[in-house]
Amino acid sequence: MRQILPLLIFCCCNIGCPVAQELNAAVTVNSSRIGGDRQLFDRLEQQLGSFINERKWMEEQGAADEKIDCSFTLLIHEMPSPSSFKCELLVQARRPVAGTTRKTTLLNYRESSLLFDYTDFQPLEFNPDHITSNLVATIAFYANLIIGLHSDSMTPLGGSASFRQMMAIANNVQFNHWSGWDMDDRGRNRYAIAALFNDPAFEDYRTMWYGYHREGLDEIAINSEKGRQKVVTSLSVIASLHKRRSGILPVSLFGTAKLDELVDVLAGMPQQEKLAACDMLQETYPAQRPVWERLLRTNR
Repeated sequence: MRQILPLLIFCCCNIGCPVAQELNAAVTVNSSRIGGDRQLFDRLEQQLGSFINERKWMEEQGAADEKIDCSFTLLIHEMPSPSSFKCELLVQARRPVAGTTRKTTLLNYRESSLLFDYTDFQPLEFNPDHITSNLVATIAFYANLIIGLHSDSMTPLGGSASFRQMMAIANNVQFNHWSGWDMDDRGRNRYAIAALFNDPAFEDYRTMWYGYHREGLDEIAINSEKGRQKVVTSLSVIASLHKRRSGILPVSLFGTAKLDELVDVLAGMPQQEKLAACDMLQETYPAQRPVWERLLRTNR
């Protein structure tokens, strides 16, 4: 018992506490659409992997005892010049679900058009106060988004420092006039994402994000009914945001990350509660009919 007690105290003190988490990123640069010198893209892929995985993204001191699994995929569509590139960018991130071998998706986001300049062997250097590369700025931006989402999923509003860093990046690139950062763009660009996660009016979503993960998914292995109920309760925030403004960015971010997972979580609930949750989500995500048909088939 004397040996067990210190371990229990250690575990309890660390649950939900922010640690110096860094990234474990898989990087892919796919140039199959344009051909060309594959060695150039291989070197870019290696450089990006080193840049993301070897950099200390958080200021907190301490060991990085849990690296966040993520992936960055660049699909090169065009080379307008030998040193300029147009591509799609897909960014994904996951974290373990407590008490299980499963992982839950934190981010599943696609940028349809990213423009950047790069020359072979060019160092990828990041100085938040003096940003000279759109590629580096964009990767750094999403690295901070991943860490912020992970931290928010573990501690209420725990990702604030990372979200502030996103906002700093978005502000500091304005003079470069790169696409995707325009503060006057009312769409879903990087500046809009940074502003959203730093908006106090958005804190109900961030608080929901914590409840969904720590009090919902992580609780299911201990008390499945309690955990699933918390997941369903969390969905009311999503429905409220959708009713407030259809197509709002957090609703989209949640849907791309969580809809498939919700089918599995809701399938284990009593039918009446499952159908109520399904109706709410169908109203929020009407275009995702195949997902809800799959859930409804579990009722039979």
